[in-house]
Amino acid sequence: MESKIIAEKSLFIKSGPTIKRVLSSDILYVQCDGNVSHLYMLDGSELVCVRLLKLFEQDLSDAGFIRINHNIRVNLSEIVEIRYVNARKRQVILSGGVVLDVSYRKWKAVKEALLGRK
Repeated sequence: MESKIIAEKSLFIKSGPTIKRVLSSDILYVQCDGNVSHLYMLDGSELVCVRLLKLFEQDLSDAGFIRINHNIRVNLSEIVEIRYVNARKRQVILSGGVVLDVSYRKWKAVKEALLGRK
């Protein structure tokens, strides 16, 4: 199995009245709802900020994150399992038992990223 060196990124996230420094390795996944993003952290906390997922995509592209559907980017190192449930449902299981749906169009990219293929 190939191993990739992933760059550690440090982001400054404005959440409410505070600006907090967050390491990319501490983020489990990022979910966007319009222009509001929710960062779900490994410690179980959540940060909410006004920022497009596209901007997180740019910041986290070389930090080991992959888009699994229209609204979610996950930390590849936190995926413990992927499931093909049926023709209409595919899922990733993250550490901590979090289950997220993978879109049909992103399924191949997720498999290839996990297997280290392009």
